[in-house]
Order: sequence, then structure tokens, then C-alpha cells
Amino acid sequence: MNVDEALEILEEIVETGRLNKVQRIVFRQAWEGKSYLEIASAFDYDYNYIKETGAELWQVLSTVLGQKVTKFNFQIVLKHYANRVSQLASQSTVNRSQLELGEMPQSFNANHFVEQETRWVGREALVNTLTQKIQDDCRVLMLVGITGIGKSSLAVRLSLESKIAQTWSKVKWFRFNADRYAFDEFACQLLGQMPSTFEFDQNPQKLVSDLVTYLQAHPCLLVLDMVEELLSASDRGELRYKDNLFAKFFDRLLEVEIMPSRLILTSQDRPPVIAEGRCKERSHLEQLKGLNIAEALELFKVWQVNPSRNEGVEYLRRIIQAYEGHPLALGTIAGEIREPPYSGDIQAYWHDYGQEIVEIEQDKIASSLDSNAEPVTLAYYSIDLTDLVKCRIERTFTRLQISSPLAYILLCMGATYRCSVERTAWLILIADAPKEAQITAFQALQRRFLLESDRSVERVLYRLHSLIRSIALQHLSNLESEAAR
Repeated sequence: MNVDEALEILEEIVETGRLNKVQRIVFRQAWEGKSYLEIASAFDYDYNYIKETGAELWQVLSTVLGQKVTKFNFQIVLKHYANRVSQLASQSTVNRSQLELGEMPQSFNANHFVEQETRWVGREALVNTLTQKIQDDCRVLMLVGITGIGKSSLAVRLSLESKIAQTWSKVKWFRFNADRYAFDEFACQLLGQMPSTFEFDQNPQKLVSDLVTYLQAHPCLLVLDMVEELLSASDRGELRYKDNLFAKFFDRLLEVEIMPSRLILTSQDRPPVIAEGRCKERSHLEQLKGLNIAEALELFKVWQVNPSRNEGVEYLRRIIQAYEGHPLALGTIAGEIREPPYSGDIQAYWHDYGQEIVEIEQDKIASSLDSNAEPVTLAYYSIDLTDLVKCRIERTFTRLQISSPLAYILLCMGATYRCSVERTAWLILIADAPKEAQITAFQALQRRFLLESDRSVERVLYRLHSLIRSIALQHLSNLESEAAR
């Protein structure tokens, strides 16, 4: 969809005469990614007037479409709206003003994820590949990786892909947490009914069959977010579902002959193998990595961080490399640069925090394998990074410490490695533990995607993501302090 097509849709869904000349200018320029300040300067308007005009425009759209519309999400809202209209138009006459987007429970912040989708850049090849898999026979798509790497955003992006939206008009979302992991609650919310306690106690697996039958009769795209909250570790480190009915549900989903619905799940931990490895072509696991430099630079533009000089571009490149393209961290930094006191001045931001990036660069190229230097401050040096990024990763550390204490110790000790090393070098760090316990701890880190793998000549080497390492070094310092008491 281009801006002219979008404006035509806008004119159709908004009553004639509701939009004035300035609102149309704001719409067109905002579609091209221009800030209110750039629009005001280009058309010789007062900045506050343009900002107020934009606010009025988004409010008009919010009222007509029945959902919150902002400068950051209006593109994807209109695109999704157009996809739904196109699909339903072939079936019946549609009153566009009454269209609604996919179904999501009230506890799921749909507007947040739709807003994030407008900032999607890059990974086009991956989106196309995964879209094709879902359209083919992949019934369960698992998006995995460390926190903040973009799993939920990719799930949203896929659900709004036109080819998928045309096939599955209904999108149902469920976000799990530590207190919300029972299968009966999940199934009954989807089915819209609650079985009697007696019925469920007598035959709990009937709920699994009922849910699978429902998904066969009512094709939809089912998105399960934060599936790691459904998992716990056994004594041997294997991850399993706290409620075994989830395992039976996923098995049944793959085993039935006909399944028109599709499932996307996101998880920080590797979900257990489905159906004991049978029907492999019906499931796919995709581990997400960070954005490359070109993608991340484009994302900074979408975030309205536009370097005015080559020096600013180079600073952004170095920041991206330091954070290995981690979307959550880069988004946090973009917000800091964009807002006062920096107000878009990349050089001023670098003046305050560039030394932290320099230290990371020096640490990465250091000649020695390990270091007892002060912990790097990649996730700590500003308030926003501490509040928005560090806290998310800290929750991962806490879960690991509870479920696998030796793996937690290995994670902290492994942070002293400056570069990728062999598996044996990791196991040496906990050599005092029994051999089986060492292997279990290493596998626990692998299952949680806390180890980055780098291929060398006939070898696979392992290291920590720069953000994970930053926090692990601080945890190691705390462990050493406690041991010295």
C-alpha cells in the first residue's frame, strides 16, 4: 500500500469534509516517516499547530475504527484494515466502519504490539520464509531467543502478513505469566465455556480433544506468547510443561489428519519436543538473532533518530555492534537520543555515554581469553537501559537460578570469557561438579538460548550475548563478594 492508496482509504472511512488540507499534509508526511518538526519546517507551519493537527487526525481515526490510533501505528492499522476489507468483500458487503481487528483478551495489550509493528524493518527474507511455512503444512511455529530480541513483534508481523490474514481472519492471542499457566483456563477461554469440576477431574484429556476439535472446526491463527512461563526444569535439566495437558495438546495438534488452524508460539526457552519427534514437517523452530547494521540503521530512522553527519552514523554503527543488534536495547537508546536533553543530537549522547561503548569494543578485542576486570556496563549506564532492559534480563537470571543453580553459576563464570570458546572450556569452569551435572548445566544454558554459537573450522564455539554477559559479570561480582564474607 502506498500513501495515495492509504489516503483514499482514509477519505472513505472518514466522513466527507472531516479532513482539512493540513491534516492531509500531516497524513502524507507522517506516512513517509517525517517528524512533526520536519513537517512544520517544510511547509512553514508552527510546530505546535502541526502537532495538534496530528493529534486531532489520530483521534478521528481512533473514533471511526474503534481502537487507539497514533502516529506510530496508523500505517499498520490501515494496512490490516485494508486486508480485512479485501478478504471480507469477496464474501459479503462490508460496513467498513464496523470492522474490528483480531481477537485478543483484555489482558493482552494489543495496541502496544500493533504500535511496535509500525517500527518493523528488515528480516524480509525470514518473514517470507515463515509465511510460506505457515501456509504449507507447518502447524506449530516456534519463535525462540533471548528476551527483547523481537519474538513477539515477529509474531505480530506474521499475523498481519496479507497472505496469512486472508487465510486466517481470526487471530487469537494468549500471553502467559507465572500465575497463568493452567491448561484448563487457557482452553476454556478459547472455547468460551467452563466444564464442571467433576467432568474435568474425571476426564481432563477430554478438554484437549474438545480444543483440537474446535480448532478444526473454527480455523484461526493462535498465538501463544511467553511460553517459557509454562515450563519447568526436571532434576536432569530437561524442560517440561508444568501442566502436562499442554504437551498432550501440542502432540494432538500435530497428529490429527486435518488441522486448518495454525499456532505461533514465542519462548525464551526451548519448548519440549512435540509428539516425540514425529511429524517433524508439521512444526518448525526459529531462533532469532539481532538485526544487522543496515537493518538497525533503518530502524533508527523509523524511530526518528536521523544523524545529520557521517560522524553520527558511525556512532550509531558502533552502538549497534556493541549491542549485537538487540532491538529492545536499541529502541531504548533511540528513545533516549530522541527525547530531551539530547533531542536527537547523537553527538551529545555519545559525549555522555560513548566511553561505555569504547570499553566494550576494547574488551572484545582484548588479547587475553578471560578477564577479572570490572563488569562491563552495557545494560547499566543509563536509567532507561537499567529499567527497561536489565530488568527483563534479570528475570531470566532469576528463573535460571531457581531451576538450575549450577547452570546459573556456569553462566556467571562463563562471562569472564572475552571471546567464543569450546564446550570443554565452559565445562572446566565447573570441573568440581560431577560430570553429568556439568553436562546438564551446559545444556540448561543451551535450552534457554543463553549461549551464542559461532562456527569455526570443524568446531563450534560458544559465548554470551553482550547484554547477557554484561549482567552476568555483575552477578559474578556479587557471588564473589558473598563468598568472601
